[in-house]
Amino acid sequence: MATADEGREVIRRWNDEGWTAGNYDVAYELIAPSTTVHGAGGQAVGMGPDGFIGLLKAWRAGFPDGYMVIDDLMVDGDLGVVRNTWHGTHEGDFYGVPPSGRRVAVTCIGIDRVVNGQVTEGWGELDMVGMMQTLGALPMVGTGAVAVGRVPEWGPTRSAAGPAASPVEQKGLLVAFVAALAAGNEAAVGRLVSPSFIDHNPVWGTSDLAGVLASYATLRAAMPDLAFEVEPGLVLSDGDQVAAHSLVTGTHTGADLFGAPAKGEPVTWTHTDVVRIADGRIVERWASSDTMHLFQSLGVLPQPG
Repeated sequence: MATADEGREVIRRWNDEGWTAGNYDVAYELIAPSTTVHGAGGQAVGMGPDGFIGLLKAWRAGFPDGYMVIDDLMVDGDLGVVRNTWHGTHEGDFYGVPPSGRRVAVTCIGIDRVVNGQVTEGWGELDMVGMMQTLGALPMVGTGAVAVGRVPEWGPTRSAAGPAASPVEQKGLLVAFVAALAAGNEAAVGRLVSPSFIDHNPVWGTSDLAGVLASYATLRAAMPDLAFEVEPGLVLSDGDQVAAHSLVTGTHTGADLFGAPAKGEPVTWTHTDVVRIADGRIVERWASSDTMHLFQSLGVLPQPG
């Protein structure tokens, strides 16, 4: 098992040397031959270093001046959570979308398992819908930051520091928060968050608690059986921050979702929450979801291109 410092170094090097510098060969050093990617915002990623190189080449071909900024990095055991932003100019073909010359800022949250100095598993979500809308490849549908004309970046961290609870207590608080939001239990949510709660969520376009509650209410109206299942092995705590990866399921049997009528179709997508806790309450959240898979599965959006 890698130490926390070793895990941070591997993740930083892959972001800096791989994504930003375009050093493809570093993948053979940092990515294990059997590495498996469980999610990448709807992108197909092959196994091992060559799969990661293929992904990286696709992005660097589409955005030759692209670079990745690490906005935050937390580590717990052999798992690391990196919150970052990809910046670049669309000057090449990208998944069939011809060059537009437009600048993009794409937020993403990744979870990597690091063992013996190499990434062995990965989970990730990114604002693929917002980026494709920026490139003109998808219509302006939904409530994401790009669709409503807002800057699709995390924004500054504005929370105040406070005493942190134990890792077990903090993980339990986040799991309870995810469950309360999914169930629409606003009273429970109110007890778990600070009055000064701030939300950073370019994918869904929410910035405060009222917006978060409304966003989840929209999903429940469309999918009355909406369920968020936090994966027990993917809950991390580092200092005053906690992260959790969830598998989300629902069946579109209720209200229209952003213009798409219900067809009774079940859908599964992934979601990651990162929160900051002070004085036993959540003061700030960063979140990302695979809305590309969700929207295309339910007919809210067509295939891009």
